[in-house]
Amino acid sequence: MNVLILPEYPDKEFYTIVAIFMRLGYFATQDPDATYDFALSWQDVTWQDSCGALERAARRVPVVNLKCRDISKRRVELEFSRVFGYSSFIDPSSTRGKGVKKHDRNACGGFVVDLPVESGNGGEAKEFVFQKFLDSSREESMIEYRVPVVLGRIPVVYEEYKDLPVRRIKTRKQKIELTEAEQVFTETEIAQILAFCIGIGLDFGELDIIRANEDGRLYIIDANKTPGGFGMFNKVNWVHEQRQRAIERLATSFDRGIRERICEMGPE
Repeated sequence: MNVLILPEYPDKEFYTIVAIFMRLGYFATQDPDATYDFALSWQDVTWQDSCGALERAARRVPVVNLKCRDISKRRVELEFSRVFGYSSFIDPSSTRGKGVKKHDRNACGGFVVDLPVESGNGGEAKEFVFQKFLDSSREESMIEYRVPVVLGRIPVVYEEYKDLPVRRIKTRKQKIELTEAEQVFTETEIAQILAFCIGIGLDFGELDIIRANEDGRLYIIDANKTPGGFGMFNKVNWVHEQRQRAIERLATSFDRGIRERICEMGPE
């Protein structure tokens, strides 16, 4: 398979898509006039502008993540609350206890804060959001689900065990376990997760999901359209066998899904 990748290129070896394409033997191009079987919208940013070459390509071939242009915390929360019917956002000035202050921009981390606090004004109010402090602790670990979504399927779920947060929300990963979506989510929850992805245009990526101890509900707290974790630096604390299983499942699911989409579009 040949794939057109625009407007940028996954130039870091830890990106998941690199591991998948290498496993499948796909070849990439950035030439819109080349011959390709499908296209991938790729830019490691929170807000992405439309790309004319990809818009034109979409008339002929599937374009993965074409409509996923906003993965800010506010956009994620808007779609999450629409699909699930409840919210993780809070008013920090009228809530008591612990909360979490995060950048609206993706991958900027967050901090545990004592509430109430003023949300700020002007640029600060636009830059940050406030969420519930979602306690998902189990003994001495915080449990978080990293959920790959590949063309309408969840081929595997990473159950991550992390240090308990004290000040920063992003903490050290202790270990990771592979599991099945059906083992940790209900049928209804799986349907909601996939509906959320459709709503934000996420064909390929990963979600961060927490099940809160307080109410037992799922909360989608982050969406990533350029996921990583398969580089030579073992930042995820992979066990080798689980890493290989994860790549194989992701690759198999991607190949199956993109071939289905190509067939659905039919010949030119």
